[in-house]
Amino acid sequence: MALLWGTNYDPAAAVSKATSSLLAMTAFDTTNLRASFTVPANGKVMVRIRCTLLGATTFPIILLGVLQSSTVIARFAPVGALPGTALTTTRVTQEALFTVGGLTPSANLTWDAAYGVEILLASTNIQYGGPNNASGANAWGGIQFEIWAV
Repeated sequence: MALLWGTNYDPAAAVSKATSSLLAMTAFDTTNLRASFTVPANGKVMVRIRCTLLGATTFPIILLGVLQSSTVIARFAPVGALPGTALTTTRVTQEALFTVGGLTPSANLTWDAAYGVEILLASTNIQYGGPNNASGANAWGGIQFEIWAV
């Protein structure tokens, strides 16, 4: 496999995407999480998106996926990993890994990393970025977005 496009976007200012209301697939950031790539000869790519949830003691149901402009190319229910006992004290990693086929070989495409909220939960957010300081829980690390030739 070859990486066609990838980033670990970790801005200095923290970003929170609320899960407190239902949301159709929406781009995270159309500047820093926008991938431009050329489709490989077999017309297939694999997408990986990894982010973090933090907030309440139960989980919202989210989708991670990709948009081309406003068109949903693919969306997937992510796998969650809970390293501790409660969401209020533990960051929950969410990761979606999926294949998209049937693409036109050699086409130049632009996709945005996106998320949707299927079952809402107040006080919980998808979070990334934050300052590099010793002030406490105000940084969440990067959001990973990759597109691979398969």
